[in-house]
Amino acid sequence: MSLRHGCGKLIVVLVLVATLVVMAPGRIRADTGVTYTVTIGGAYLRTQPALTSLTTQPIFARQVYDVLGRNADDTWILLDAPKAGDGAWALTQFGTLAGDLNSVPLIDITQKIPRVAPPLMHPRGVPYITYGMRLLYQRAVRNGLDPSFFTVAGDCNSERMAYLGRLAAGTFQLPIGQEYLLPTIARFASSFTRSSLAARGSFGTLAMFDPDWADPRWCTDQEGPLACELRVSNASVVFIALGTGDQYEWKSFEANYRSIISFTLASGALPVLVTKADDLETHSGAVSGYINSVIRRLGREYGVPVMDFWLASRSLPGYGLRNEGNDNFHMTPAGSDLRVLMTLQTLEAITRR
Repeated sequence: MSLRHGCGKLIVVLVLVATLVVMAPGRIRADTGVTYTVTIGGAYLRTQPALTSLTTQPIFARQVYDVLGRNADDTWILLDAPKAGDGAWALTQFGTLAGDLNSVPLIDITQKIPRVAPPLMHPRGVPYITYGMRLLYQRAVRNGLDPSFFTVAGDCNSERMAYLGRLAAGTFQLPIGQEYLLPTIARFASSFTRSSLAARGSFGTLAMFDPDWADPRWCTDQEGPLACELRVSNASVVFIALGTGDQYEWKSFEANYRSIISFTLASGALPVLVTKADDLETHSGAVSGYINSVIRRLGREYGVPVMDFWLASRSLPGYGLRNEGNDNFHMTPAGSDLRVLMTLQTLEAITRR
């Protein structure tokens, strides 16, 4: 499965090999009274109702499945999937239900997640979490923020199905040797299925405080996207992945970015600053690496973590960016995979005991 995404939309491209045939829209099997119609463009079913479980067969928009079971909070449902033996699990939010879900059997499955020691070598670009940074996280928890929820403020590369939602959909696979991150995925599982109100295509630092960019369904007339997202999500950790959208306003980037860091700290949450893989501001007269240099310097000044995606992405073809001529900034699947992995590694470091 590969992904191509832009600031306005996400295109999911699923490549099937051998004799697997993409079925036309319609019912796959009809043995029970409750059905599930897939609404997500493409995702994978799982062997158990957890993001830490193995993926099985792919599902596609408009396919219809019979529902065989559900978990305790109805966030996962067991589907009668023809290629998955006794069935496979899907996130309820990836489709719509028809029928009375209360009539479906409740299936209690407790997944045991092995505890694996982290690698001895520190991942490139992942921040070392100091005692002071960990205290900021602990303060957030003491102040009532959710210790098991993080969110992101960013542009199109941070929209759900281009970033964190890929883990939920099963299009991101945890690399071999990174099994120590499974407890982190389990702890922050609900974060991967939610769309941040502060992440949207073309968002820059100024948009974070502009009520015109806020979602009126969730936000008050006075709230910008950042304040709204912090209030609604109650997140204890916020990844701030901004800068690409500031290519033309790079001269005011530092002042705007300072305001974002200060506001996040004042809200009680721990900000994690994220550098970007592109260098678009050079087209507008900035020196190469200007915005990333500001992000790193402010991270040191405020004593908050900096996830240096720019540094880590140097090992990827095209630095993890799609070849779009002179304005490369959309991530390739490899670039997105790396950023999801680094996010997990950073969260594990922050919450490690």
